[in-house]
Amino acid sequence: MEQADPSAPLDPGTQSLKASDLLFLSDLVSTEMDDVLVWWEKVPALRRGEIVSRLVEIAEENADLDFHTFFCYCVNDPDLTIRKEAIGGLWESEDRSIIALLVDRLANDDHADVRAAAALGLGQFALLAQQGKLLPRDGARVWQALREALCKGDEQLAVRRRALESTGALLFEEVSEWVMWGYQSEDTDLRQSALCAMGRSCDSSWLPLILREMHNGDPAMRYEAANACREMGDDEAVPHLATLVDDDDLQVQLAAIQALGSIGGAHAKKLLRLYAHSTMSDDSIREAAEVALEMTELEEAPIHFRMGH
Repeated sequence: MEQADPSAPLDPGTQSLKASDLLFLSDLVSTEMDDVLVWWEKVPALRRGEIVSRLVEIAEENADLDFHTFFCYCVNDPDLTIRKEAIGGLWESEDRSIIALLVDRLANDDHADVRAAAALGLGQFALLAQQGKLLPRDGARVWQALREALCKGDEQLAVRRRALESTGALLFEEVSEWVMWGYQSEDTDLRQSALCAMGRSCDSSWLPLILREMHNGDPAMRYEAANACREMGDDEAVPHLATLVDDDDLQVQLAAIQALGSIGGAHAKKLLRLYAHSTMSDDSIREAAEVALEMTELEEAPIHFRMGH
């Protein structure tokens, strides 16, 4: 197995390694881990963090590369930044073996940032549980871990927020009570998380509250409202999202366009075409509208067309 030189310094001003330096860490099997760990122990501490962070970026850029085995090892690294980054690298994985790792970090890690990352990571499995794609005992374990984090009054708010967001996908009455608890909070960050949870629930009964927050004076709340509409996918939100495309905050505008692309349908596509060709729009708005329109049309195309037949 060809490996990168762990002692080689990063080029001045460079924040990441070349992907080719780290390809040997993809698709590892258990028999290869011993050799990798010998290499890893020689890597300077600062460089380890650079490597794990770069692996997360590479995995996002190329779905064919799988650093799952290595990330699972790094979840228990002594360095809190590495633990947090490694959990982030596992966010899209559906491997049930990760549940135990995330539950342990959420319950026992010494650092709130890592516990928050673990709570957010469990959201993927909460969604799978609600879709019936997870064993009942695994779904119960995910819910129990998130619920314990929510109920822990002395837990850092950042952790409880992420737990609230992740539970949104679970359609239990108690979850609805927690979401309303967050929404009625005086803490703005917690209210943002409640909106996120509403969107993840895909429960249309939350839509009136979400639409109301599109007129909130805080751009962060308007942003979360647009994202919640994207998650919910209800075409009733389309005309309301159209008003946010003219928002005075660029991030809110972009979130509204992404939501229109995700919802799709004739009205949303008509609006996206308008934004994509408008000479009055900012370049970033036109580009975002073009991308959203392409994605919408691709999703709505017949399966044989999408497969290139």
